Amino acid sequence: MLEKKSTRVRKDEIVLAALEVAGSEGLGALTISALAASAGMSAANIYRHFSGKDEIYSALANFLGSAVMGKAATIAGGSRKPLDKLETIFFSHITFITEHPHLGFPLFSDDFHLGHRSLAGTLALHIGNYIETITGIIAAGIAEGELKPELSPRGTALTLLGMIQVCALRGTISNASFETRPEAEKLWQNFMCLVR
Repeated sequence: MLEKKSTRVRKDEIVLAALEVAGSEGLGALTISALAASAGMSAANIYRHFSGKDEIYSALANFLGSAVMGKAATIAGGSRKPLDKLETIFFSHITFITEHPHLGFPLFSDDFHLGHRSLAGTLALHIGNYIETITGIIAAGIAEGELKPELSPRGTALTLLGMIQVCALRGTISNASFETRPEAEKLWQNFMCLVR
C-alpha cells in the first residue's frame, strides 16, 4: 500500500513540477494537464491543492523567492567575510538560472505581469529584499575595508543583480548555445577589479 503524502508534500511536488514544465517549455506550456503529467498525478489532484493556475503561479513566485532570495539571506547571516558572501550568492544564483534557463525571462516579462498583476507585487517584494540583503553585505565590506570606501552599497548591489540578469537573458535567448558559467566568471572577476 502506498504511503499517503501530506498536503504540504503534495503542494511542493506540484510546484517543482511547475518549475520543470515552465523551465523546460516556458510559462505558456504550464497547463493543468501538462502539470499533472509532470507531477505524475491527475488534474483532479492538482485542483485539490490549488484552485487554478493563478494560485500555482503565486506558489511558483514564492518558491523562487525562497530558492534564490531566501538563500541569499541565509548566506548573509553567516560568519564569512563579505566578499566571500557576495561570491557565494552570485554563483548560487548563476547555478539556479543555469539549471532553469527558460524560467526567469517569462516571469519578468510585461505580458506575464499584465495578466497576473498580483504576482508583480510578490516578485517586487522578493527582489526588494534581495537587493537590501546584498546592499547590507556590501556596506559591511566597505566598513571592513574589503571594498572601496567610495562605493554606493545600493548601486553596487544593483550592478551585481544586473550582471545576473544579463547572464539570465543571454541564456534564455541563446537557445542553450550560450555558456552561462564561463561568462559569469568573467563578469565576477571584472566586478572584483572594480570594487576592491
